[in-house]
Amino acid sequence: MPSTNRISKENMVQGIKESISSAQAAILAEQSGITVEKVTELRAKLREQNIFFKVMKNTLAKRAIEDTSLAELKDHLSGPNILAVTSDDPVGMAKALVEFAKQEKEKLVIKAGVLDGKLLDAKEVVALATIPPREVLLGRLVGALQSPYAGLVYTLSGVLRKFVYALEAIRSQKEEQGK
Repeated sequence: MPSTNRISKENMVQGIKESISSAQAAILAEQSGITVEKVTELRAKLREQNIFFKVMKNTLAKRAIEDTSLAELKDHLSGPNILAVTSDDPVGMAKALVEFAKQEKEKLVIKAGVLDGKLLDAKEVVALATIPPREVLLGRLVGALQSPYAGLVYTLSGVLRKFVYALEAIRSQKEEQGK
């Protein structure tokens, strides 16, 4: 009969597996010397963005990410790690963790990440954090789609404007001749 400790660990692994099953992206970072208050602050900030955040033992983490899209992180699980996972906004998660890592200097070091099943190194995670927010990208897309039409309207209005100026010049010439 399995011990209570083993059963609780199996339940924890199963719970983590369920939490990361629909993951679009994950970031693994090594942490050391971060105060409980700072971790709680980070956890609250990530929770606002619907990001799963867990500090866990590496053996449990390896079991939890087996046969998931995050299995690529298995080789990077050494030392005291945190795992952040999202199925919504990978850029927002990367921004939050990179910003926190900058504040905490060497206490939080980004090790690796996974985006849509592809392994990212630390530099790629930092590059992901520099992408503008989704709303800005959508705004740029709308602007790009609107630009040709706006240019056409501007061009056509210019032709009409010149025509109106020509008519106005003819009218004023005839008025001067009639006087």
